[in-house]
Amino acid sequence: MKSLSLFSPRVLAAWLTLAILLFAATLYFMFFGSPNTPVGPSAFSRSAIGYAGIADVLHRLGARVVKSRSASLGKLDPDGVLIVAEPLPSTSPEQLRSLFTAARVLLVLPKWTGNPSEQTPGWIDDATLLVEDAARREARVAVPDADIVRVPSVANWSPNEIGSVPKVAGSIQLIKSNRLRPVVGSAEGMLVGELRVNQRRLWILADPDVMQNHGLPGNATFATALISRLRGSAGNIVFDETVHGLAEQPSSPFWMLFEFPFVLATVQGALAIAFLLWATMGRFGVPLTPPVAMASGKAGLIENTAKLFELARHQPVIIKRYVYAIIRDVARQLHAPSGMSDAALVDWLRRTGQARAVEVDCGSVLSTASELASSGHGGATPPSALARDIFRWKREIIDGVSRDPRPHRSNSKRSTQSGGRPR
Repeated sequence: MKSLSLFSPRVLAAWLTLAILLFAATLYFMFFGSPNTPVGPSAFSRSAIGYAGIADVLHRLGARVVKSRSASLGKLDPDGVLIVAEPLPSTSPEQLRSLFTAARVLLVLPKWTGNPSEQTPGWIDDATLLVEDAARREARVAVPDADIVRVPSVANWSPNEIGSVPKVAGSIQLIKSNRLRPVVGSAEGMLVGELRVNQRRLWILADPDVMQNHGLPGNATFATALISRLRGSAGNIVFDETVHGLAEQPSSPFWMLFEFPFVLATVQGALAIAFLLWATMGRFGVPLTPPVAMASGKAGLIENTAKLFELARHQPVIIKRYVYAIIRDVARQLHAPSGMSDAALVDWLRRTGQARAVEVDCGSVLSTASELASSGHGGATPPSALARDIFRWKREIIDGVSRDPRPHRSNSKRSTQSGGRPR
């Protein structure tokens, strides 16, 4: 009988294909990250114009580095420094001024922009020099009279309170202002200028090349010394990422289920629930009575025992023992001479059966059963046929051969009355 399936093969194939695709996508994004990898001037960015390199260097040097996506001021230690690196043009002046209220702030002015690479995620194809107005606009939020200039090179950095000499390839971006005190500067302008307001210190780094990833091989010492000079001995370093449009991840685990890439796992769970409901919606009502695991009574015991023998593949051995037991029982009932060997006993029963016109040869049945038990697997004659033949031989040699094709009722009745053992 053909079994009934709840879903058609086409529906099952569609469900399975969708589940495999979602699972593969989840694994991909778990190992390789989100496709929206930042490539701009962020502490998460590993592109040439990013700041992930300096953040990693500071962390390896023992500083506590925080990449903040919200409430950056609350994450600052009393001696910590807040780094506001190249705010996006969309950042409002009010937001910047609120960040400048920290005790120690390092503002890095913008200089470059780049397009994401299509071949390598997290990289940029090339960098484009921004116009000077982009840096001038950000600088004037803190220092209204600030001006930006670019010079081909600087022969001498004086003054230089950092101690290390910066290395900038190409044109150098500098800032000018009467309100800034030069920390690292030259006659053309300041690379790093300081603005003090009461106890607050705001340092402005005019050229980001000395801190970006592409400039670290030659400026790692200068960049780390610059930040260490500004912060206290035990303060942390907080990179503000709100100025790059990066929002804080949801604190609630529930909302994380709907954030990428966790939403893929949520979709898989929703599909599994829908699949379960689809399979069980038609089963409401009184639950079906489960089938009996093991039937009671003699018939059930015999059937279960037979199944166990079949599972263990012991039928050939059982049949051989059954045939041999029938032969010994018949020999006892016919008063066979005692002390005979098995071969002699079988030969005596053969002669007795021939004398009584028995059609079945007990020796052939015993030989076939022995071969079946020795081989351990089924042969040409099934075990059930051997059991029928030996039972028929016993009935004929004891009760006589019946010429009526129909079974004798007297024999059946007599067999039943003797507890299932024919006489």
